Amino acid sequence: MGNIKNFNFNKLDFKLSNSDYWDLFLATDEAPTLECTGLTAGDCLVVWYDFNNPNIYSTGSTSATSIYSLVTWDKAVNTGYSLNTIGLTGIDNGLITFDKLSGDTSNQALLSALTNTTLIIPSGDTRLNLNRVTGTTNNFIYPIQIISGDTGYYSQFCGGFYQGFYKLDGYSYELLPTRVENAWSAEFWLKPQDLCVSYSGTILNDIYPNNKGFFFYMGTRAENKFWNVWEGADTGCTINCDQPVGCSDTVSEWCTIPKESEISIIGDYGVAIPLDPPQVSVDIITNQFLIYGRAHACETEQLTGETGTIIYNSFSGSTSGETSCGCGCDTCNSCKQKHDALGTKSACDYDGKGIVVVKTSEVLTNNNNPFLVYGRAKKDGSSCGCAACSGPNDGLGNETVCSFSGMTGPDTELDYKLDVIDNALGFRVKNDGSIGYRLLTVTGGCITSSAGTKTYVTGTTIEEQYSASGMVNTNEWSYVVIKFVTDYKADCELLKSKPRKGKLMFYVNARLKFVVDEFDEFIARRLNEYKDKQIGVPFNFSLGGGSQGLIESQTFGGLDENDRDLLIEENFAGTFIGGISEFKFNICDLTYCDIQYNYENYFNTHNLTNDVKLPSSSGIYYGKINKTTINLLDISGLTFTLTTSVVNSYITINHNVTGYGYILIPHSFEQPSNLKNSTNGCLGFNVPYLLQSDMIIKDANGFDVRYKVYRTYNRTTGEANIWMCD
Repeated sequence: MGNIKNFNFNKLDFKLSNSDYWDLFLATDEAPTLECTGLTAGDCLVVWYDFNNPNIYSTGSTSATSIYSLVTWDKAVNTGYSLNTIGLTGIDNGLITFDKLSGDTSNQALLSALTNTTLIIPSGDTRLNLNRVTGTTNNFIYPIQIISGDTGYYSQFCGGFYQGFYKLDGYSYELLPTRVENAWSAEFWLKPQDLCVSYSGTILNDIYPNNKGFFFYMGTRAENKFWNVWEGADTGCTINCDQPVGCSDTVSEWCTIPKESEISIIGDYGVAIPLDPPQVSVDIITNQFLIYGRAHACETEQLTGETGTIIYNSFSGSTSGETSCGCGCDTCNSCKQKHDALGTKSACDYDGKGIVVVKTSEVLTNNNNPFLVYGRAKKDGSSCGCAACSGPNDGLGNETVCSFSGMTGPDTELDYKLDVIDNALGFRVKNDGSIGYRLLTVTGGCITSSAGTKTYVTGTTIEEQYSASGMVNTNEWSYVVIKFVTDYKADCELLKSKPRKGKLMFYVNARLKFVVDEFDEFIARRLNEYKDKQIGVPFNFSLGGGSQGLIESQTFGGLDENDRDLLIEENFAGTFIGGISEFKFNICDLTYCDIQYNYENYFNTHNLTNDVKLPSSSGIYYGKINKTTINLLDISGLTFTLTTSVVNSYITINHNVTGYGYILIPHSFEQPSNLKNSTNGCLGFNVPYLLQSDMIIKDANGFDVRYKVYRTYNRTTGEANIWMCD
């Protein structure tokens, strides 16, 4: 009795694992299973390009250079904008173009494209727009051809690709979310094939053959092009894009007047934002403890004009945006102390709206101990100089607050690597048919200077993994699905939660080919730069290629060679060679059932070799068997009819055989509530029946189908019409 009492419980326990993919589906006996129908637009399917649909082309013609998604995200926001600084960045990937004119030595066309271009985004248009990538340096070609074939129209990529941004930093423009609740997936119909022999010229793959095969990219399309001070390519004796008599230096092909270092943007609160470093940050101070008290006549210079307007420094008077008080650009009082613009108001002149404070980014330039800087120097009368020092002449303690320049200096070179770390992810099919990904991620370490100071130096590393070879066949259409799944978090949690770990899965023709465990959630982010200096650079999608980086970058004063050979260019400047007919992006889980449905639904359209067996069409079995129970050997004596529903319909059981009537209906169907002897509705006499044990029968493609077995209570000889009531 003790054993019965102590062990009288169900000791069997198990759990299904979806570590790779679902091996089976469970359904209740009393209700039909859900049918796979693919994902719906708006809350799941948020991007869809079908090159066989004329509605994706901006002009309605396949010659269009830009394409629009057929669906939109139901939470997308676009309040409409006129972006006056788009020329600064849009010129680098062909969103903004210009023609170099013969004899234009000062490149007025280039200057106009950089400074006088406006991108107008109509309010309410939430379709993702991708544009054909081009360049203006004439070093590369980017061919794309829309071809009509046995699958309809598709895009043949021969070195070109499409690219576009889905979010603007600092603006109410967001067409896609930067994070998803638990999953995202990307679907492609693609065909690796080389039909590009008619094109002559250099493509990105020629320079970077290890980047060939990128068919999808997400993240920032380039580094921050304004990471360094650029005085222009013209040096020596050249003057204003001209070569005076006797001057042997060369004028840059892309020389402009002015140079990049002479350009600013009217930023927030009228503060001038320089293109080149050091960066400036702008803030409004409303804390009254920081507004009153020191009453210096120093205020931040504010310019008049529309925010986002590009100006020359000669117009602005000051590009630093710092305080001015009649004693130098950023200093006050006779000792020339730097002033931070705080404490500049009195009760008489403060208007209650806050004060504008501008800070210039600085770096540590003096590692000396401050206690060894001051203390032993004497002030020379009323001037800011130092008298003869009475110390031991060891170089220490010689400074006063008037003479000491400080521990920091302007930061004139930004770390562009910080913007691309974990912000550049590409997917690729290699020449051997393997499929996988490449990600720029972080590395780095501490270095010790000769003075013993340790500094952490940021580095990057390439993380990439690929499947076995032969997963994607050349010259055949393949249905490729990339899916990332992680733990669920609601929108409000995503605002503060850390990146999650998840699984990255690759399917080819409805078969799981490759799984990456513990893959870090990809979260696209802004550049560490003023909003109007990064328009269209972060938050990008590329279709048919990776990204150029700054290989085609154009700026003021000639091509900045320091912008070449950077990380994104070296690791993602490559393209897919072949055809793409469709691309979809979903922000919810694309189940294996949905993958099978989409593959089967489009199978015939793309002339695929049927190497993947899918469940055959459903139907029911019925007829007479002169046995009280039946087995699989008896099934051949029944009639099979294709159908997707049985309720509110009838069958006729043959009359020249004596036996029991049998009806076998799939579990996934709605089951009849009663059986009637009728051909016209649930009328007439009841047909008594028994519900026997379920049977599992393989369909034509070898998939198991579970059937409910209905048997008439009595044997009959004559014909019987049986109506299946709802």
